[in-house]
Amino acid sequence: MDLDQLSEQLEKYWRDFKVAFIPKQKADTIYDLDPAGLKEKGIKALILDLDDTLLPKTSSDITPKLYAFIENLKSQGFTICISSNNRFPKRVEFIAKTLDLPHFSLALKPLPAPFAKALEILGSKKEETAIIGDQLFTDILGGNLFGIYTILVKPITKETFVLRQWMRDLERFFLE
Repeated sequence: MDLDQLSEQLEKYWRDFKVAFIPKQKADTIYDLDPAGLKEKGIKALILDLDDTLLPKTSSDITPKLYAFIENLKSQGFTICISSNNRFPKRVEFIAKTLDLPHFSLALKPLPAPFAKALEILGSKKEETAIIGDQLFTDILGGNLFGIYTILVKPITKETFVLRQWMRDLERFFLE
């Protein structure tokens, strides 16, 4: 293999690598999503991230707007579950029960196991399932590698923890 071939091969690997980080869809918030548009894409089941996707990570207060949004999705026939990497199972359980949704915490996204578990809970297939989340390296990477439709929303709150700020900077780099 000569240098040009090696260079082409490395460029191809880099392109393939970057694709795993590209969401299929972006939205500012969950409220900007179009349920009819999702249905047109064949999406019937939704895996929802919790922290900074549905609620600020420091809050357990379900707003009437969030409650109405979830109820609207259910009334349109979507099956929904919450999959959270949150390490406080009681908080996740409280929010999920209030919204009347199945859930699990300590999910360990982007590993494949939480996505398989969500499909089992939802009774859905990969091609009819989407994940909606605010983190590129957990929700989107995991969803893309698992083969489901991925939707990236902007985080609800600004990151205050230095390491997480660096992760957000790295996310911006990958998205550009």
